[in-house]
Amino acid sequence: MVKVEQSIMNDNSTQEIIDFINIMYHEQVPGPVKFVVKRKAKKIEKLSLDDFPKSFRSCTVEELILILKDAHDKKLLHF
Repeated sequence: MVKVEQSIMNDNSTQEIIDFINIMYHEQVPGPVKFVVKRKAKKIEKLSLDDFPKSFRSCTVEELILILKDAHDKKLLHF
């Protein structure tokens, strides 16, 4: 089980999120992309919340999704 630092989430909620990500990844990511993602996923270990701006850390998932959709529609994302 992955432990989330400074989290108020219980183990069941954490596992539910991990399961959701795994299902979405398995169902929606093409094989060649999975190969690249798997190689890059090791960088997750190096992530630090301090590396993200306060605005990113404080927004909700719903807000983040809306921001990403809007930025994608306006072609503001560079990937």
